[in-house]
Amino acid sequence: CPYCAFYSIWGNEGEKEDFISALDVELRGWQEKLGGPLNVSTLYIGGGTPTLLSSKQWERLIEILKKHIVFSPDVEISVEGNPDSLTGEHCYIWREWGVKRVSLGVQSLHDDELRWLGRPHSALQALRALDLLQEKGFDVSADLMFGLANQTLRKWHESLSCLVHLEIPHLSIYQLSIEEGSLWGRTPPTGVQNGYVHYRWAQWYLEQKGLLQYEIASFARKGKECRHNQAYWFERDVLSLGPSAWGYFRGTRFWNVRTLEEYLKRISSGISPLAGEERLRREKRGREAAVLALRTRYGIHLPSFCEEYGEVLLQDILNNLENVPPECLAFSGETLALSQKGMRVANSIWSLII
Repeated sequence: CPYCAFYSIWGNEGEKEDFISALDVELRGWQEKLGGPLNVSTLYIGGGTPTLLSSKQWERLIEILKKHIVFSPDVEISVEGNPDSLTGEHCYIWREWGVKRVSLGVQSLHDDELRWLGRPHSALQALRALDLLQEKGFDVSADLMFGLANQTLRKWHESLSCLVHLEIPHLSIYQLSIEEGSLWGRTPPTGVQNGYVHYRWAQWYLEQKGLLQYEIASFARKGKECRHNQAYWFERDVLSLGPSAWGYFRGTRFWNVRTLEEYLKRISSGISPLAGEERLRREKRGREAAVLALRTRYGIHLPSFCEEYGEVLLQDILNNLENVPPECLAFSGETLALSQKGMRVANSIWSLII
């Protein structure tokens, strides 16, 4: 995508097979490091584009995951997919395995916006893919983007309202962010919107339709929140695999080598793909925990935060926020969260804490 700098390549069939084999080795390495099976309550297979794997490759990947991982009885398995590469075979394999959630990269239901974004699918393909996923019984999440060039509020509402009408239970909405190192980062497009009014409209409209905002970019019907995403916001251990993966384990942040070439080279040489790690100091960890909690509607549970990080740091953070307009904050009993208005200016508030 022209706006994104995340690592991504068009892998050939040999590279896909090598990647799956390398995941097997990386998982075995983690098992040895931790001294036993990997107990997992949520699993997220994300992009790149997992639907570019063939059914045979998916079957092989699943067997590898089952070999190394002990899944909890109520495990939430989520998979990402794109409308142009999703097939009925994918759906069959996923259902047989136990996938519960599928996140589809819709981005827009207007063909002119999809062409402008450089997306390889049409609005009709997106609608057909959503229909297929619902027909097969998955909990479906759809991604949409706002702040696009010439994206009127009416067009944004049409994309939202169509997904609401289809009874999609989870929506993730993202403002267009042009990243350094991307094609558009080097040659910015014209006409990009600031997105404020689009985000504000989504907050109001989706809540009216029963999709509550539980995170800065996520809206869901009750009980349809993504448990895996919440693991990020509440500092739970996250074991991440593959090139460019970032994880978090027992207070340490770690990351793998960036490219598939280097990842495969290290794995084949018997070398860990870890490129680095950072043991977070208590204050930095506490400040990051506060920001992550403020991404969510649940906010900071003040007694728990105080117990974990100390009263001095909690008071310091509250002092950092003392000049934030009161209508941007929501105090409720023992919690501090951002209001809907606060969510709209969240970056400015978070910057006061970090």
